[in-house]
Amino acid sequence: MAQVRCPYCHEYVEKAAFPAHESRHVKTRPDGQQTDYVTLPAEEREQGDLADVPKVYVHRTCGAATCMPEEIIRSYLKNPYIYTANSTFCTGCGKQVPDRECEWTETGEDLQSYTKKLQAAKPEMKPKGCLAVVLFLCIVLSGVVTALALC
Repeated sequence: MAQVRCPYCHEYVEKAAFPAHESRHVKTRPDGQQTDYVTLPAEEREQGDLADVPKVYVHRTCGAATCMPEEIIRSYLKNPYIYTANSTFCTGCGKQVPDRECEWTETGEDLQSYTKKLQAAKPEMKPKGCLAVVLFLCIVLSGVVTALALC
């Protein structure tokens, strides 16, 4: 039987069993976040030093700080188009909020501008045509958005 690689845990799963497998990854936790989020496999993520990369952002509306997990940071640094929902999870509000409402504590830049800058630096990564639609639908239908964790 055909297998697919899970974009959450990166294990190979029988295609027919994937919907049930995926449902465990996208379950909502008590804090409102998904159990897991899409990332690139470890060997495909950005491998460089993260010393100058922002990791904590504040939602301007509620003032809560949220820490971005390293596996998410390394995934979007490698492919800044991996998360296209233009929203992120706020640990204070317990829900998705627009990227433009959040700013990195380290730089003061809003997440939307930061993401656009990363995307502009890697135009070759931008999904084209049908691939862009498929990527968008995969993200929306699986509820994938930028993952967050409490600091």
